[in-house]
Amino acid sequence: MDLTFEQGNFDDARLVRTRVFMEEQGFQDEFDDIDKNPSTVHVTLYADGQLAGCARTFPDPDRPGEPTRWVFGRLAVLPAMRKGGFGGLLLAESERLARAAGATEMHLHAQCSVMPFYERAGYVSYGAVELDEHVEHIWMHKALH
Repeated sequence: MDLTFEQGNFDDARLVRTRVFMEEQGFQDEFDDIDKNPSTVHVTLYADGQLAGCARTFPDPDRPGEPTRWVFGRLAVLPAMRKGGFGGLLLAESERLARAAGATEMHLHAQCSVMPFYERAGYVSYGAVELDEHVEHIWMHKALH
């Protein structure tokens, strides 16, 4: 299988996020100003030329004095492409791109149901469980080496 990543293909990322987060999971407020920020890195993954999934990462806007602190999110894999390890590949590629841009730590607001996925990738939870719309989330972080 030929796997390729693209950066900056927001049109394809929008397709995946609409399908997964809005249609499948029922989120209403999926897109935000972070999507338009020039420092946001949108990553899309293609398997044999077919769109499989997406993610985004960006410098933490709540910590402008800490340029090495980045945030990861909006990881989504299309239903027909799941169970192929694509989520882990998107996470690893996003971490690689963030490191290349100077990140030393990554934070994410994970759906509690997928905490084990992030824990296997080295993330540790912190803080209280919070509702993002109708779904429980928790903050997690990892040092990038």
